[in-house]
Amino acid sequence: MTLPLPIAHNCLILDACCIINVYASGRMHDILASLARAVTVAAYVQDYEARAVYAADGSGAREVIDLSPFINQGLLRVVDIETADERANYLDFAARLGDDGEAITGAIAAERHWAIGTDDGAAIRFFNQRCPTLQIVSSLELLKHWADTTRVPLVELGAALRLVRVCGRYQPKARHALYSWWQAHYSNTPLTPR
Repeated sequence: MTLPLPIAHNCLILDACCIINVYASGRMHDILASLARAVTVAAYVQDYEARAVYAADGSGAREVIDLSPFINQGLLRVVDIETADERANYLDFAARLGDDGEAITGAIAAERHWAIGTDDGAAIRFFNQRCPTLQIVSSLELLKHWADTTRVPLVELGAALRLVRVCGRYQPKARHALYSWWQAHYSNTPLTPR
């Protein structure tokens, strides 16, 4: 059974760090399928920023991110800036954030009234101040939603979180709202290939 993640908007757009972390988990298909909202990524983020994750063996080798299976299955849509207002916001956000991907993602989210998926602290602070009605969702919220709604076995959840840490090089800060959840479920479970 799929329950909606409490998103006040009809669509969620993911920035590069969120795409990387969800992909790194090895469970991107399942995570996207568990959401009761349309999920998108900006074409720029797909083409230039969310390009690779690290190999699970810790060698430092990189694995190319291939979003085409999720796009082809209708689990992820690619979008682009379409209006003058989106372009103006993008230029303003890019000047302030110094990152094109987050600026494009935020501009689209702000103008279309979509939620935004990001783990970037500077972007979160900026969007909370500049666009206070913009709902921000973290990678951990997506992973927790997937785990809760599909009743993922703890060993599988632990393995997915380890892959996020090793392949996505992401670990939440202690002040993250789901840090205790991460700590409780992150384990030394052997990594399995994606």
